[in-house]
Amino acid sequence: MSTINPLGATSAATSAAGTGSGASASSSSNPLASLANPQEFLQLLVAQLQNQDPLNPTSGTQFISQTAQMTEAAMVDQLVGIEKQSLSATQQAASSQQLSASASLIGKQVTASVASGGSVTGVVSGVTVDPTTGPMLDIGSTQVALSAVQQVSG
Repeated sequence: MSTINPLGATSAATSAAGTGSGASASSSSNPLASLANPQEFLQLLVAQLQNQDPLNPTSGTQFISQTAQMTEAAMVDQLVGIEKQSLSATQQAASSQQLSASASLIGKQVTASVASGGSVTGVVSGVTVDPTTGPMLDIGSTQVALSAVQQVSG
C-alpha cells in the first residue's frame, strides 16, 4: 500500500519559499523575492496548503504558475507607482518652467487677452501663483494667465 504525501507536490516550492528550510525569503535564488510583501506571500502559501485536498494535491507546475501570477500582480503595482511618481515629477517641472517664464516677463510690456473677450496692454509688475490656473501676470490692476499673453515687447 502506498502513502500519499499531501505536501509532496509542493515540497520543492515550499522549500524555495523558505518555510522549514531556514532560507531567507529575500534570497536572490528565490523567484518569489520580488513580491512587494513577502509576509503576504507566506500567508497565501499557508492558506493554500491548509485548503489543499490531500488526495488531489496541486501540481508543482500549477503552484509555480500561481506564484508567477502573484509576482506579476506585484510588479504591475510597482510599475503603477513608478508611473505616478514620474507624472508628478513631470508636472512639477512644467510648473517650474511656467513660473520661470512668468518671472522673466516682469518689467516687460505685454499684450494679453482677457476673459471678457478684449485685450490688455501694459507692463508686467509682478507674478501671482494661483494653484488652479498657474502663474498670473499682474498688469496694472488686471491679472492675466501666462497662456493668455499674445505679444511681448521691450
